[in-house]
Amino acid sequence: MRPFAVALFIFVALAPMACLPADRALAATQTTGTNTAQTQTTGVNTAGKNVPLLNPLGESSCSDSGTCLESFLNSILRFVIRIGTIAIILMLIYIGYLFVVAQGAPGKIEEARRALLWTIVGALILLGAQAIALGIEATVKAIATGN
Repeated sequence: MRPFAVALFIFVALAPMACLPADRALAATQTTGTNTAQTQTTGVNTAGKNVPLLNPLGESSCSDSGTCLESFLNSILRFVIRIGTIAIILMLIYIGYLFVVAQGAPGKIEEARRALLWTIVGALILLGAQAIALGIEATVKAIATGN
């Protein structure tokens, strides 16, 4: 069962990368050190050439106020929550299977209940992570604006 779970996790983790549109692909483009719609570059001079540094997340909303880190962390959190939500849904389906297969056996029902409990705990951790992130973001913005 463990190799199947690892293979499923790898497939689910890499599936969004296969669906990237062509304009967000990590192809090298020639730029002059300015921000473009598809890439954010910093001209790094190596042997007389400008080498573009591509933002793998495709976020081009960076401004002088320093929102790049905020955007990056929000993208990571959204990705983790997306993968976690899929994992929770799959676990709930598996737990339903465990309850059906238990057929009234007390040990197997207890195992299914324990799996349900830890799945709910994981879902609450995901929800809490989102709530904490929103709380920290609101607090930092309130402190920054002085309200």
